[in-house]
Amino acid sequence: MSRKTLVILPVIIGVLVLLLAVSGRDAPTRSRPGEIATVVRVVTTAPQSFTPRITGFGTVTPSRTLDLIARVSGQVTHINEDLKRGAFVSAGDVLASLSPEDFELEVAEATSDIAAADVNLEELSVALRAQQKSLEIARTALDLENRELNRLKTLLERMVISDQQVENQQAAVLQQETAVQNLENEIALNPVKQKALEQARRRNELRLETARLNRSRTVIRAPFDARVARVGIEIGKFVAAGTSIGELDGIDAASIDVQLNPVSISEFAGLLYRGRADAEDGLQNVGGKLEKLSARVRIESGSTWPAKVKRISDTVDPDTRSLGLIVNVDNPYDDVRPGTRAPLVKGMFVKVELTGPEVSERTILPRSAVVNDKIMIVSGDNRLVLANAVVAYRHEDIVVLEAPLPAGTRVIVSDVSPAIEGMLLKPVEDDVATRNLALATGNTSAVGSSSR
Repeated sequence: MSRKTLVILPVIIGVLVLLLAVSGRDAPTRSRPGEIATVVRVVTTAPQSFTPRITGFGTVTPSRTLDLIARVSGQVTHINEDLKRGAFVSAGDVLASLSPEDFELEVAEATSDIAAADVNLEELSVALRAQQKSLEIARTALDLENRELNRLKTLLERMVISDQQVENQQAAVLQQETAVQNLENEIALNPVKQKALEQARRRNELRLETARLNRSRTVIRAPFDARVARVGIEIGKFVAAGTSIGELDGIDAASIDVQLNPVSISEFAGLLYRGRADAEDGLQNVGGKLEKLSARVRIESGSTWPAKVKRISDTVDPDTRSLGLIVNVDNPYDDVRPGTRAPLVKGMFVKVELTGPEVSERTILPRSAVVNDKIMIVSGDNRLVLANAVVAYRHEDIVVLEAPLPAGTRVIVSDVSPAIEGMLLKPVEDDVATRNLALATGNTSAVGSSSR
């Protein structure tokens, strides 16, 4: 046998022996792997009370602003040292003074004209008494002339005197009658003359009142406690009537036009007043019950102020289409602490949280729990169940469902991929999510139990 045959032969024999050994055994059984449970984070729900909130942003403006308009013309003779932009002034403070000389001359002139009118009235009164006395004398003289005429007529009838004498006496009587009539006419005109003089005096009195009023207007005072926003005058500068000399911002209250998302308004109003409404109707519902709302203003540094909801804004923002609600903060400059608490100053961009009355029996979930209007629930046998969810209200990281879930429902708050209905789950309570929900609803007892 060749050497090659000696090498191959043992190999062939070994293969044959192995085949014979294997052919005498049963085929091995394939083991079926066990079902693996997917770990998910859940929160266990229970219907609870909740205070709805809605957040908006706005810019602080004074609740009232006054444009100081010069009501008279004149040269600026005095400016208050506090009439500077940013300075504070108190109600009644003299802010500036204009030259009063022109109006003082008008006061003197009107006073003189009133005195002259008084003299004219007195003169008329004296003249009236003189005319009345003259009228008495004229009437007596007329009576005498008439008697003389009657006597002459008697003599004429006796042919004692001539016709010429009677005619002369008749002329004398007519002359005296004319004198009486003239005096009566003058006396009759006296009431008209007196009324004209009294009207002239009244006009002069009005001139005097106007001159005094204009003189007082040369002193410009602050009508309320304010902060100076603008100054437009200088010492020696001539100011014409109607010119703006400055601007004051009231410090008794600050106003904020809070811009709110229309969808958020609709949900907020629907949650408070039952029934969904569109954005416009939602704002009308809120506006009709403003006394039920409270507000709080917050600035970037963390300082906060309580606010009052006053009214609905009259405009819609043309860029964002957001709707507005006006809130007021009383005494925004009170309790200022340099370095720690700043005042609520005009132009600040602030966050405003509106709070409504408490609603009860609601299911509250993290926003991440609702995806495409569905939630994932862990069933009693730890299987995945998909359920429809109608969101009634959203605020920051939470949602409130329209219909509450049964107490004890375990809702998945973590990502599940792929999410196959009926798949086996291993639920783990998410303490962080539970604590955040408790903070959002103000349930501090839940926060404490969760932390323990």
